[in-house]
Amino acid sequence: MKLSISDSVKNIPYYPKAMMYGHEDGWIRLSSNENPYPPSEKVMESILDALFALNRYPGGEKELKDDLAARYGLAGGNFLIGNGSNELIEMSFRAMKNDLRNGAVITESSFAFYDIAARIYGYETKKVPLSGMRTDLAALAAAIDENTRIVFLNNPMNPTGTIFEEKEFERFIGSLPRDVLVVVDEAYAEFAESRKFPKTTAYIEDFPVLILRTFSKAYGLAGLRVGYGIAGSSLASFLERTKQPFSVNLIALIAARAALSDETYLQKVLSGIGLTKVFYYNALKEMSLEYVPTEANFVLVRVGNKAEEITKKLFDRKVLVRFMGAYGLPDHIRISFGTPYENTRCIEELKRII
Repeated sequence: MKLSISDSVKNIPYYPKAMMYGHEDGWIRLSSNENPYPPSEKVMESILDALFALNRYPGGEKELKDDLAARYGLAGGNFLIGNGSNELIEMSFRAMKNDLRNGAVITESSFAFYDIAARIYGYETKKVPLSGMRTDLAALAAAIDENTRIVFLNNPMNPTGTIFEEKEFERFIGSLPRDVLVVVDEAYAEFAESRKFPKTTAYIEDFPVLILRTFSKAYGLAGLRVGYGIAGSSLASFLERTKQPFSVNLIALIAARAALSDETYLQKVLSGIGLTKVFYYNALKEMSLEYVPTEANFVLVRVGNKAEEITKKLFDRKVLVRFMGAYGLPDHIRISFGTPYENTRCIEELKRII
């Protein structure tokens, strides 16, 4: 099978030093939803310049907030900066903790850290099943009771790649008590192509909504761990009181600002990911494998009751994908989108096994 995306990514640079974590050792790493491409040249240059300031504590959160404010047409006070989205998730649980109410509502089969963090901070968790591989907002709303303090949504959802749409979210948010925090994790939002993807920033001043975004995925900074939150200014200020000082390192802050400034490079990466999606759709159809149409940089594939065995066989061939048994989807594997070489290898090995 010909891989049609080579031309679209040939101008995305590779750096020799980056190969120490690449496929030169034979491993194809498609299990963690990472961006297969390195950060932009602007990011690399900014990091090199910053090396001379490593004797100083981190500065630059305000500057990054101002950059984000300019991007979104908001104010710097609408933003929170975290050591990855995980710190912001923990901040939410800390801020909303109440001795009399400790309920959290999450979607079953979604990002595992919501449930992990909830248990760490002593919350009682309700899990709402998916409906047709999608978040069931009506069922989530019905699960909220007088004990609920916080609700987590994942859009696009990991691991299905599905989304809930603007009108669904509008109905959902309007039905909730105003003292329940709604956290909308949009880690993969840059990859979403649907015009019906919610414009969640429109709700932050009128509703208790915290939107989570990250530089780990589309911007390729997973190794630096920098995420950000968007909320109404009073909510952002309230949440920030639970944040430890200097939690985001100097290099991460500088690299995030540089990544945000390089829109041309981001569009090249998104174009490559979009064409990779088409490649996988075509390849999986040829193999008669069911998949869930995705709005993210990965695809959920139904391979049957031998999904775990297939995952292990791919591992034996140095191809890493994620078995979805822990997510309640024992017939499925999740494949992250990689470079043209990685995608071709994955499909070739999957064909040999199946």
